[in-house]
Amino acid sequence: MPPPGGSKKKKGKRAKEKSGGGSSRGVGGGSGIDALIESGNEHLAFERLEEGMADLKRACVLAPDNADAAEAYGMAMAEFGDSVDAIAALKRAAQLRPNEGFEKFMYLGQLLDDAAAAATCTRQGLAIIEHQSSLGDPDADERICGACCALVEQLIAAADDVEDVADECDALLRRAAEADVHSAEPMQAMASLRSLQGRTEEALEALRRSVATWRSRRGGREVDPDADENDDEADEFEGEYEVSFEFRFETAKLLLELDENTEEAVMVLEELLNERDDVVDVWHLLALANHGCCNFDRALELLDHADALNEKQGGDEHVASDLMELRSAVTESKERWEQDVGADHKMGGGEDE
Repeated sequence: MPPPGGSKKKKGKRAKEKSGGGSSRGVGGGSGIDALIESGNEHLAFERLEEGMADLKRACVLAPDNADAAEAYGMAMAEFGDSVDAIAALKRAAQLRPNEGFEKFMYLGQLLDDAAAAATCTRQGLAIIEHQSSLGDPDADERICGACCALVEQLIAAADDVEDVADECDALLRRAAEADVHSAEPMQAMASLRSLQGRTEEALEALRRSVATWRSRRGGREVDPDADENDDEADEFEGEYEVSFEFRFETAKLLLELDENTEEAVMVLEELLNERDDVVDVWHLLALANHGCCNFDRALELLDHADALNEKQGGDEHVASDLMELRSAVTESKERWEQDVGADHKMGGGEDE
């Protein structure tokens, strides 16, 4: 799960942040509930998931009214375990401590299926972050940006008519952009909103601005996107975009929806494949993009990879059906293309004679 309230890459495991990055203190040192929580987070920091979850669960059992235990266990379950258990623990933490700790509310905003309930949780998380900002928290601005964008997504999902929430969404996205001027997320959220409003040209303009923003920043610093390929500085940060893999996948989906030219979408998806080749959805979407630009053989090749990967990962029937449907469409388009080219060739030959 992405870090709550943000599209940027994680800077390390959530648990490692909670445990202080893995101190020299031995696991299990000290006593009481606090020691169990620290022990559990430290185990998780070093990917000892079974031991870490056991410690955090035991802390909850021993101290069911301890907000720290409920929050730590809920966030750990959200990252590594079952979403139902995560929601239960996070709700308990919210009841025990409703006005502190934004993370539990942001996680609930991501986990709850009810969009209206998710928005309520995110609003509370945002309110807590805004309070932290007023107290001078240096990390609050980036969190405000992510929380505002998350709330926009949830408001849109909960609305019967997007125009009912459009004004509030616009205000939230302005607040997000003010809070973090380097973030590409507000403009991508704006692109989604304008697309749903039927304002396609504005949507595409916003999306292009978002793409330009994250392409200009690699490794957390400014990089000239038009730099020479042999430039050492450009090479050093190639691929190290601040925005997450998932964010860029959504970028590609929006590009295919809004832009008649598939070149930029194909470029984004090819970069994602270079980073990770184990995501069926990326292979599928790249095949769809190649179908759109009449690269039929490439599309079929990509579908072969997607089918094989899906089978290797357990053979999801819905995914297999979607891949089969696209394969049929690509094959039909290819046959029709070849027939048209053949007919044109015959006509051209007749003229030559």
